[in-house]
Amino acid sequence: MTTTIYYILVYFAEALICLQYTSTVFFKRHSQFRTYFTIFILYSVLFALSFLQNPYINTISFFLLQGLAFHFLYHTTLINAFFHALILTITMTFTELIALTIFSYTSLNFYENINFNNSTTVMVIICKLLYFIVSFLISHTICHKNSNEIRFSSKERLLLCTIPLLSLWISSTFVHLCLTTPLKYNLDMMISISMIFILFINILVFSLFEHIKQKNAQIAELKIQSQRDADSVEYYRTLSEQDEQQKVLIHDIKKHLNAIAYLNEHHETDKIAAYLTRVLGSPELQYSVRVCDNDLLNSLICRYQKICLMKKIAFHIDIRSKCIDFVSYDDLSILFGNLMDNAVESAEKMAVDPFIELSVFRRENTNMTIITLIDSCRVNPIDKNGNLLPTKKPNPQFHGFGMRSIENIVKKYNGEMTFYFDDPTKTFHTIIMLRH
Repeated sequence: MTTTIYYILVYFAEALICLQYTSTVFFKRHSQFRTYFTIFILYSVLFALSFLQNPYINTISFFLLQGLAFHFLYHTTLINAFFHALILTITMTFTELIALTIFSYTSLNFYENINFNNSTTVMVIICKLLYFIVSFLISHTICHKNSNEIRFSSKERLLLCTIPLLSLWISSTFVHLCLTTPLKYNLDMMISISMIFILFINILVFSLFEHIKQKNAQIAELKIQSQRDADSVEYYRTLSEQDEQQKVLIHDIKKHLNAIAYLNEHHETDKIAAYLTRVLGSPELQYSVRVCDNDLLNSLICRYQKICLMKKIAFHIDIRSKCIDFVSYDDLSILFGNLMDNAVESAEKMAVDPFIELSVFRRENTNMTIITLIDSCRVNPIDKNGNLLPTKKPNPQFHGFGMRSIENIVKKYNGEMTFYFDDPTKTFHTIIMLRH
């Protein structure tokens, strides 16, 4: 009976540590009662499995059942759920090994043949206290759900898990050495201290990795801000150019009207028709300085109009009146700047008849604005997981930030985004819906 109570207390402590970790890292999918109830059912199952007296079954069950429970209880992917389950499994096992080296006279299995003496109790308390401290540090300083969103790729997760797994192997070797080999005076304590250092090295690696991710995010934000500033400068420069162009255009139109009036007085109908055809075909009128009623967006689109003209990319624009005014200037700059950069980069790779089509309109009787961008695309840029492949832009460490910025703006306006590649027509389609 005493043994059972001892086991229950240990697993109850582990359940509380698990709840502390998950409540910090994840957002709940279900009610608090259902979450807590499921966690305690989970640890009841793990408690029952512990009577098998097999450390390998206990460890594997701890990992697998926690991963499935995290995916069921919280808003997270299956891969991410098992990633965090592995972190907890490694952390718990690691702290147990450290406690064992400190109390090297006990058996390798923590809960096997427990004699409820003071030393064993102290060992368990140290183990669970260390487990709590490490998991608390990881959850609050590395994986906090309310911090800037840091998403680990599959390769990054593999790297982050490899380091503690190797450390676990080294620590297990140390423990086996302490338990099976007579050691010189204080050597077992030196090994214990070394294992604690290994544990903190792992924490530092995680922290450093997250710090690097944060720095990259900050650099990306600075790049975005720099783009905003550049767009603002370009905006006012374009406005100035447009003003000059309009003055020149008005002046030229006066001359054209005078010429047409003169021809009309002399009844030169054929010459009037030829003159009008020549004037209407001029670049000044072919490429209008006003493509929409939003000043900033008009400036941006005019800039890309010139770029497309230089790169011989046909650019078709249809932006309806007052349909995008609810979007802030900063967001407009980032959204359309990134969209058009990607479209131009894709279209210019086409050898024959490259084109870009941009359409922006408000869906009738709704609060939704639809942005449709179609561009020529030589090869499918979407991988098997539905993600866009990285482009061949300079500074490859910043790949993906443009699309991430677009996704953030879409989310900000409670919108949705989809994209697909049409192989028969060799076109890439981006469709964005924004709510206002």
